[in-house]
Amino acid sequence: MSFKSSPEYALLGILMTGPKHGYEIYGYFSSKMKQFWHLSMSQAYALLKRMEKNGILISKEEWQVNRPSKKIFSITQAGKERFLDWVHSPVKHVRDLRIEFMAKLFFIKELKLKGALDIIDKQIEVLQEKLHLIKSSKEKIIDEFQTALHSFKIAQMTSAIEWLKECKNYFSCKY
Repeated sequence: MSFKSSPEYALLGILMTGPKHGYEIYGYFSSKMKQFWHLSMSQAYALLKRMEKNGILISKEEWQVNRPSKKIFSITQAGKERFLDWVHSPVKHVRDLRIEFMAKLFFIKELKLKGALDIIDKQIEVLQEKLHLIKSSKEKIIDEFQTALHSFKIAQMTSAIEWLKECKNYFSCKY
């Protein structure tokens, strides 16, 4: 079973670093992932609540003097397994490279996980298959727009594959 959205996986990745309260989780997300992903505080709290309900997270109340108690979230074993499956799986669409795939590379680095080169190779394979399908498509190209669209898809896929090959150089020494 997968989540409806990848922000849930990102929240699991943050909790892989240790238990945190909601504002800490949001602060981590905002400070370390803001270059490629935005998540509102209300969205983060709604996701945490849903994930706890589904047994992927657990929480405990921490009492504070002269302040409201705060909820400390921890990832469950099921949550860890789900996160690790996600982080080591390629994305299905080239559009998902910008946020979701970058999050996977981020967490591989942040959590010092093994498998960066494996996920990059898997991602290259997925995109090469899609490129082959685009190039061998039997769709009739009937006008200038169809020609431009077909050319764009090929250029976008080719560029993404080249970028992934370049990424292998960045991760080849450590992960």
